[in-house]
Amino acid sequence: EKNDHRPELDNEIAQSNDDEATNTAPNNENTNAQRHYQKSAASIAQKWNLTAFNSIFLLEQQFAKVNDYDPHNDFFHFHHLYKSGGTSISNLMDKTVGLPKSPPREGGGKGYEGILPGSYESGNFDHDEALADIRRRMAAGTRREDLPYKASYAHTGLRPVYGPKRTVTGEFLLEHLPPEKRLRVITMLRDPTDFRASNHAMIMCGLNYEVSRFNNERRERGLLSQVCTPRDGLNVSALVDRKISNLMEKCRKADEMERRGEKVTLNNALRYQCRREKNGVDTREYCRSAGHLLASKEYDKHYRSMFKGLMGRFHRGQEFTNSTAYGRMGYGFERAENSHGYSVENVEEYTLQDLGGLDTKTISGAGDGVGHPPEPDFIWFGITERMKESTTLFYYYFKAKPLAKTPDNRVQPCRPTSWWSKEDREEVRRREPADYAVWRAANAIMDVRMEKMRVEIQAALDAGETKESLYYVDWDQLEEIGYKLENQKLVMSK
Repeated sequence: EKNDHRPELDNEIAQSNDDEATNTAPNNENTNAQRHYQKSAASIAQKWNLTAFNSIFLLEQQFAKVNDYDPHNDFFHFHHLYKSGGTSISNLMDKTVGLPKSPPREGGGKGYEGILPGSYESGNFDHDEALADIRRRMAAGTRREDLPYKASYAHTGLRPVYGPKRTVTGEFLLEHLPPEKRLRVITMLRDPTDFRASNHAMIMCGLNYEVSRFNNERRERGLLSQVCTPRDGLNVSALVDRKISNLMEKCRKADEMERRGEKVTLNNALRYQCRREKNGVDTREYCRSAGHLLASKEYDKHYRSMFKGLMGRFHRGQEFTNSTAYGRMGYGFERAENSHGYSVENVEEYTLQDLGGLDTKTISGAGDGVGHPPEPDFIWFGITERMKESTTLFYYYFKAKPLAKTPDNRVQPCRPTSWWSKEDREEVRRREPADYAVWRAANAIMDVRMEKMRVEIQAALDAGETKESLYYVDWDQLEEIGYKLENQKLVMSK
């Protein structure tokens, strides 16, 4: 379909960023710096094969964008997509924006003053728990405007906050947080095929435990090397057989207990699966390999257009979804490629505007355009495969002192991505152009932000700042990424 670009929104976005640019870093007014940004934007757009006609312009706007996070007036929600590295970010939030720790109290909890209770690193947001803490504090004399919360996190989505499909969490935060708080959002994404591989193995099929058990048994037999890929001898289909065999044994024991009149705790879904297996149905055929998944109806049901949960939609012609309001992912999503107004260019453009935080005025679940309340904007996002760059930007954006060790939770020693062949990966690329358009645009934004951060750090050093005074710069991770500080100059390592 034709590109549904709207010039009037470009003008509003550009004017907004021009207003902000007057307060940006000193180098932004320097002609050489502007030329550098223009050249970098063009190079980055080419690197990530962006085809939207205004992609270079939007990347230049990203260079001009000011980081306006205000810890006193902003509240941000981390929408943790399953298997995206989000547990590490939740833990990072605890130990940065979440501090100080709360005093011990009845009922327990992790106790970080800046994190709204009800936040779970691997669960849905608990509104009742959050409301109970708000009421407890207010009953003890805290005024609503003095509530200490700065952020929340969960698998639960926040957007859209406005309009007919507004989420429960969006309504809750608008109702119970101080009215002057500005709602914002952060998220994580990862390579679309790896995203599917990890969800397939760990969420849909539960094979991470089976792989771990298989390798533990090898160690008990004196075989110390881990087997993680089919090429090394990992038989994923045999692991599925073992999982089904274990389930059948549970069903057999449950039947015996029932005959003896004992209480049975095995749920109906598992018992139904056992009955189907007895009738000759391979209930987990789609778990046996990536090829089996790609050939199954389960792929179309669960793994089409998985990034719709990221921003709530792929482009301006598509309605927002609130399917992630309770943490669900991949269920009931309209396939992006079938939506009215879809094109790869429109998805790229929208990602650069929305995920890039350029449009803070015209994107709304109540209807796009000035006059409707704007959705919470993306103040930061990370990319799983670029975790060091992501967390370096996190510290920098939120002016947080880097931790001695950045959390790195639940990284699997045997990664399911290695089970997918080159042909499997190419098939996902063929089927999911919208997800890959988001992915390319997100990487381009991150390239811009890394270069912009480097320029800003150098400007601060030139103005007299020191390594010690720039306490929110993670110098160690920058060096690991490839930057070195030599004689007050931040340079790329050779």
